[in-house]
Amino acid sequence: MELKLSILDQTPIIKGGNAALALKNSLTLAKMADELGYHSILYSEHHGVEAYGSSSPEILAATVLANTKNIKVGTGGIMLRNYSAFKIAEWAKMLATFYPDRFILGLGKAPGGLKDAVLALNGHKLPILNNINEKLEEIIAYLKEQNYKDTDLFAQPSHVSTLPEITWLGSGENSAKEAAKYGISYSMADFIADGSNTETQKIYQEEFNQSGYRNQPSFQVAISVSVAETPEQARYNAFGMVYQFLESRKILAPSVLKPSEEVEALINESADQILFNTLLDKVVMGTPDTIQSKLEEKALQYGTLDLVLLSNMFREEDRLFTYKNIIPQRSSN
Repeated sequence: MELKLSILDQTPIIKGGNAALALKNSLTLAKMADELGYHSILYSEHHGVEAYGSSSPEILAATVLANTKNIKVGTGGIMLRNYSAFKIAEWAKMLATFYPDRFILGLGKAPGGLKDAVLALNGHKLPILNNINEKLEEIIAYLKEQNYKDTDLFAQPSHVSTLPEITWLGSGENSAKEAAKYGISYSMADFIADGSNTETQKIYQEEFNQSGYRNQPSFQVAISVSVAETPEQARYNAFGMVYQFLESRKILAPSVLKPSEEVEALINESADQILFNTLLDKVVMGTPDTIQSKLEEKALQYGTLDLVLLSNMFREEDRLFTYKNIIPQRSSN
């Protein structure tokens, strides 16, 4: 089974580190992923939280595109409630012009931060949430250089030869239906979703609008992964990442990535142990010899060969080990 593997990089900040180090690590990881043959690498957007170092995935994507050769690079994603559709379309067309067939415009509905950050992004006013789909329609119109609401406005640069791929980010059926309606790719975040949502792919495929932005459906699943020399070490290495998932579930701003031994002590003394273990069990874990079969099981579960892999580790060498030991297994089959 030939999987199409991509990376979701949240630019994690470790305890004792800083955002500058996290951004440097992101660039190093991108160069390695380009050499290994990953399909794409996508950057998340977070504001006002100490856990993640990238507040502007479009800038990080542009930097990575300039420093890599083959890998597709994208936003995973831009949070629509915080920006104008017109401005998004402008810089997306610029990146598509500079890097044809390599830039992916990932868009989402999540806030990207807690209340104070979202307010600051919206001029200290509450964002309008019921116009997010309208913003998506507007972006598509500007990218395709179609008339939008009877105006003569167009987004520069005009007459681009290649349009960026658009991917809608979500975690359930409603987002899948929205992506299908507009004829765009859909990326489902399995690592934060409740349950397996295995029917989502079928719904997306059945409702996909072939007269929309693109004429073929594209469904991918984002999963959390951990690879180490032993299954026990792979599980232990994932503790810091899963603790951040736990904080998010509790509507808390995720803290910096903690070492596994600190997380273990925190969990053993808290009432969150059951939820922590539930989230930990969602991580796809393995050794270099077993991870390929684990990924194939996930692909069969969701009916897609397109997987996006998230691996946040306290030790950067453990994160790199995970990504390095997934691609070689794929290539040998």
